[in-house]
Amino acid sequence: MLKITASAAHSYSVLFYLVDGYSMMALSSAIEPLRAVNRLTGSERYSWATAGERRGNIMASNGIEIPAQFGLSDMVDADLTVVVASIFDPDFQSPKMFAWLRRLRAEGRMIGAISNGTVLLARAGVLGNRRVTTHWEMIRDLQASHPNLTVTSDIYSWDRGVLTAAGGAAAMDMMLAVIMELDGEDLAFDVAEQFLHGPIRPGSHLQRHDISWRFRVTDPRLLTAIRLMKNHIAAPERISGIAEQAGISERQLERLFLAEIGKHPSEFYIDLRLRTARGMLIGSTEPLEAIAEACGFSSLGHFSRAFKARFGDSPSVVRRHRSARFGGFVQENDGRT
Repeated sequence: MLKITASAAHSYSVLFYLVDGYSMMALSSAIEPLRAVNRLTGSERYSWATAGERRGNIMASNGIEIPAQFGLSDMVDADLTVVVASIFDPDFQSPKMFAWLRRLRAEGRMIGAISNGTVLLARAGVLGNRRVTTHWEMIRDLQASHPNLTVTSDIYSWDRGVLTAAGGAAAMDMMLAVIMELDGEDLAFDVAEQFLHGPIRPGSHLQRHDISWRFRVTDPRLLTAIRLMKNHIAAPERISGIAEQAGISERQLERLFLAEIGKHPSEFYIDLRLRTARGMLIGSTEPLEAIAEACGFSSLGHFSRAFKARFGDSPSVVRRHRSARFGGFVQENDGRT
């Protein structure tokens, strides 16, 4: 982590650069802790502004518009500049924006990104070989396109003057870390309590919940079996092998799955692989053949038939119809549908 300082003579300024389709939840999660500090201290300890490619309203992924106070033609400098992006064209390029980001880094200014804003920082060439994070749906894509980066599943990362957060509520944890660095633990804890946040999570906290919470199971043998399935999506294990590694018979494993999840192990396993594939179809740019292989299907035809039987549409239809109108990305359910 790079130490940061702010003079008591002026507020610490944060500029949020909004990309069309940004997440309003992520933006609010980042701004509200700053507002809370000012309220608690009775002073303008932090200031913030919004910017975009142009001045004027910029639409979030939920359809609500927020005005950008500055555009690239009349940009202001800030102590910290954060790119907020969620849903954007996979081929998005903005030479003027990228040049601006490179200037900020050349001047040694702190920059950051929330959710898929990290992808845009990478395209701008300002990340070097840093440790970064992005929303879990885009981790594979970002790592594949920028192998020099260490792309983690952490909720946020802070590496040599660059802050990146996975999105959503993680943006609040990132800003609480900034507040803690500038103003101390006590004030950061006070801010967290204002938002009923609970304990402040460290950056290394993983984005996705532990499977015991996700699937509402506690039996250690069943948890072992599910972990094995999740860790072997691309090269599926035989159910008999999973049962052996879990320390029980195949018949016992089947009884556990039926009793606690309501599915046979093989049904749960194929559903897990298909839901992983659905997330990749909607949240990544990988070709169908690569997704089929990554989810353990021997052929695209086999994958397409299984996917259509589960979701009612073929993979190509889902990929073609994914729309920013509904936020562009999906979250998996708990496996009980």
